Amino acid sequence: MVIRHHEANAYSSMRWGGNWIIWRADRADESGMEPETTPDQSVSTLPVPSDFVDEFGENQVAEDVTRYVVVNINHNHYGMSTESTVELMSSTIAQVTRVPHSPAFIAGVINHRGTIIPVIDMRSLFGFEPRAAEAKKLARMFDQLKDDHVAWLNALQSSINTNTAFDKATDPTKCSFGKWYSTLLNGTSPMSEMVDDDPNLAALIKRFDAPHRKIHALAEKVLALKEEGQFDKAVEIIKAVRETDLAELCEVFDLVHEAVEARLDSMMVITEVGSRKAAIAVDGVSFVADCTDDQIEPLPDTADNTEFLSGLVHQDDGTYILIADLEHIYNIACPKE
Repeated sequence: MVIRHHEANAYSSMRWGGNWIIWRADRADESGMEPETTPDQSVSTLPVPSDFVDEFGENQVAEDVTRYVVVNINHNHYGMSTESTVELMSSTIAQVTRVPHSPAFIAGVINHRGTIIPVIDMRSLFGFEPRAAEAKKLARMFDQLKDDHVAWLNALQSSINTNTAFDKATDPTKCSFGKWYSTLLNGTSPMSEMVDDDPNLAALIKRFDAPHRKIHALAEKVLALKEEGQFDKAVEIIKAVRETDLAELCEVFDLVHEAVEARLDSMMVITEVGSRKAAIAVDGVSFVADCTDDQIEPLPDTADNTEFLSGLVHQDDGTYILIADLEHIYNIACPKE
């Protein structure tokens, strides 16, 4: 069971691109600067959500409790001690500069408050698919699903023009998109968690349903007209659907693609281990959790990437948090000189 407390360290925060940027006041530079922005970046400071207010309060944490910032990497939760956490920020804020001949898991370096620090790509370090590759894969999938429905209407019109049988799926749940859409709604798609966490994206996803069903319902109507010999009328109906329902479906695909790309922007956790500092690139920041030392369990023998982990903590909902061994990660990614 993960328990939650408050802690003495004061945190400040701001909203950035759907994510909360949080930094520790006791680790700010001498000028008291907040996260840096460029002139064309407009950042609005908004009220901190209640969960972060609770987590980042000003009461004391029990001595036997360790606080963790819980991040998401490849759909898994990893905990990093707040004692090593300086600042959380969107990756869109800092310009990452690649360094020739650096390891694949070093994404580059950034200028953090006047200090050049390395950016450790945790996906690469753990051997997972890069975030950019995941975004490209989703883009290809959306394009294919969109093209499938263009091809579906083309095949329907061809069956009218040539007076041949139509062999495509007429049930909206049986086409490739319908099957994918069903997994998204029932929570079995890798994208389900992303949709559940983003009301705007969820609203866009719901917009798929009506035009998609209308397109598939078209088949029965126009095929009946074909049987009656009303070929021109059937073609006119197909043309009208291209300009309305198909156009709407394609527009929603484009909007969902843009929303997903924005969600796939990674976060950076600025960390310190001793005198060393590095930015840890992660998929997102999920929540903050406290646990006692006796709640941290050994990793099972079958676990992957155990080299970079020190244990795990089970949560009440059956999931778990993998505890990152930041010191070892630093020793591999940015060893002491």
